[in-house]
Amino acid sequence: MASTFTPNLNLEKPAHGERVNDWDAVVNANFDAIDAALWRVPVRTDDPATPAEGEQWVRSDLGELRVRVGSATFKVGLVAV
Repeated sequence: MASTFTPNLNLEKPAHGERVNDWDAVVNANFDAIDAALWRVPVRTDDPATPAEGEQWVRSDLGELRVRVGSATFKVGLVAV
């Protein structure tokens, strides 16, 4: 079975046993892509009443990632580990 890829960031999901000797290259590339994507998420301190469809941002004062989809705003709490 061949690798599959995530729909948004195109992260590689190797098939079982496919990357026996070079799994680190895939993991490092995936982490680099995640790091680059998160760096582009804007930081805001306001809370717009009607954000644009698909708009996403991090509330610096609340430690939340918010994503607007249609008329719903989804909030994900961010916790330092």
